[in-house]
Amino acid sequence: MRIAWFRDTAPDLTDPLDDTASLIDELRATHEIDVIVETNAHDFVWQHILRPWDLCVFELDHTRAHQFVWAYLLNYPGVLMLRSTTVAPLRVPVLASRSVVVSNAAVAESLQGACPGAHVRYAPPCGGPKGSAPHNNQQSLAGLFHRESGADLLHKQRGADPSGPRATAFAVFDRRERDVIGRAVQRARDAGAVFDVLNADAEPEMIADCDVVIALGWPPFHAAPTAILAGMAAGKAVVTMEMDATAAWPAVDPQTWRPRGLGITDAPIAVTIDPRDEEHSLMLALRRLSSDAPLRQRLGDAGHAWWTAHATPAHAAGAWTPILQEALTLAPPPRPDDWPSQFGADGTELARAILSEFGLTTRI
Repeated sequence: MRIAWFRDTAPDLTDPLDDTASLIDELRATHEIDVIVETNAHDFVWQHILRPWDLCVFELDHTRAHQFVWAYLLNYPGVLMLRSTTVAPLRVPVLASRSVVVSNAAVAESLQGACPGAHVRYAPPCGGPKGSAPHNNQQSLAGLFHRESGADLLHKQRGADPSGPRATAFAVFDRRERDVIGRAVQRARDAGAVFDVLNADAEPEMIADCDVVIALGWPPFHAAPTAILAGMAAGKAVVTMEMDATAAWPAVDPQTWRPRGLGITDAPIAVTIDPRDEEHSLMLALRRLSSDAPLRQRLGDAGHAWWTAHATPAHAAGAWTPILQEALTLAPPPRPDDWPSQFGADGTELARAILSEFGLTTRI
């Protein structure tokens, strides 16, 4: 199958947060995939006229970099990969697509109920580059990230002896700019915990250099837990929020350090924070994980084993393959009667008008 895959940036297989890069790489084993980004999107229309793609896939998120996708999504119905439920207006791209793919089963059920006529499908998220392997706290993924350890850089800046024992490093992903994490960090340090905090939003590759990955991801449903899965892929202990997306995971409660749920026998793969006690529970997690290296190692090993069994790029590609095949058989959805006229403008109106004066038409 020949696929035009629209996304915000070119795929980067070395970026631990670019989950789609690994997915596309897996799917290229059986499909011809051309990536369309904003810089080459203007060529899509005439190229599609000369040699049509079999199917279009559109990654859509609520960001400036994804805005160019709208014009093509609305005019070339294909598969919508909904990366966030904050996309507004949400129903428009759903109703314009042959099928919609989300990475959360609860979101898929909710979205299907809200849009009964849509074809909503669930495909599990993946995280981490292909071939990710666990590594201990003193090693980095040298084959993937050729850079100095973020924690070591912090120690050099502070004048610490790099040959001596270093503090535990927490890589924190938190784009909400709230004060909860900052307060939890300060409370943990006031209680005697010693650790470094790395701004992983600015440098996601710090996943390879840290000891623990923290990505609380609240409120739920907004996006896939990509950073947490990348942490598991790298064999790191991870801390995230207790929510629908993580409810089925074997996890440990930082208030008791006992497994959550009843009848759980699998080794915990994450520390999950109760949203009703976020600051206090996070402080407890920081204190314990900053000093308990064996616990970090157990969580990292179990998380990597779970990732290997459930969340690799190969797992995601396996779910996407039948979705893509099904989409080929689905007719473009009918436009609602009240659909604004601008939603049907693809930029070729003037060219078509000129051709019609000469009695000529295009194939699409």
